[in-house]
Formats: sequence, C-alpha cells, structure tokens
Amino acid sequence: MKKRGKIILAAVLIIIGVLSYSWFNVRGEEIKGVSEITSDCTVTIKVGDEGEKEYILTGAQIEMLRTLILESTFTRTLSHIVTYPAGTEKYTILIDWNNRNDFLHIYSAGNEYISIPDQFGGKHLKINNPQWETALKGIIYEQS
Repeated sequence: MKKRGKIILAAVLIIIGVLSYSWFNVRGEEIKGVSEITSDCTVTIKVGDEGEKEYILTGAQIEMLRTLILESTFTRTLSHIVTYPAGTEKYTILIDWNNRNDFLHIYSAGNEYISIPDQFGGKHLKINNPQWETALKGIIYEQS
C-alpha cells in the first residue's frame, strides 16, 4: 500500500510540474492573432519613446516579423512591473487587419520583455530568444 501511495504522489507531482512549466512557458504561436498575420495586414513599428521613428512594413518584412514571433518563446512573469537596463530600446508593434476592429499591440523592451496589453493578464513576458532585438532591427531596416 505504501508503494502505491508513493507512485500516486510522484504522478501528481509530475503532473503539477508539467502544468506549471506549460503555463509559465509561452510559445509565439500561443499569442492570439499571430498565426493570422499576412501581407494584407498593415504593420507599423515605432522605435523609441519620444521623437520615435515609425516604420510601415512591406509584405516580406511582415512575413519575417510573423516568423520571428512564431519561432520565439517567452516566459510569463508574475509581476506587473519589470526592470531592464537603462538605454534599452523600446519598440511598439501595431498589427492592423484593416477590418476596423482587430488589432494586435506588442510592446517590446529591447531583448528583455514584451507586453501585450489584452493578453496574459497584461503582464510582461520575458523574451527567451537571444536574437530577438537583432532580428527585429533587421526586419525594420530591411528595406527602409
């Protein structure tokens, strides 16, 4: 009987571990709307805080951005407030499906965090892709 109880306890702990891992780790495809991004969308990226520069992406750039998001992973944070190094470049990504009611806003703090206000409880997601910011800059400046 003791052995059976230990097996059940171990199984419960494994299930809790798997559920916790899957809740904290977010794949890019779990971000609502990303898989529906097409070249028919209007995608604008603003770089910086004040005096920000605005870039409107072409069809090829949009596909590159979609691929970047889909292939990246993120980790949920429990806090509404996060800190990152001073001087971190900020990016505001606005994806508009041109139907007057569907938008996706992604706020990125360099290679540190992204935030999607209407998803994940408005909390930040830690970026796990070390090439995120480099790839984002490559997309922006591809044909600008």
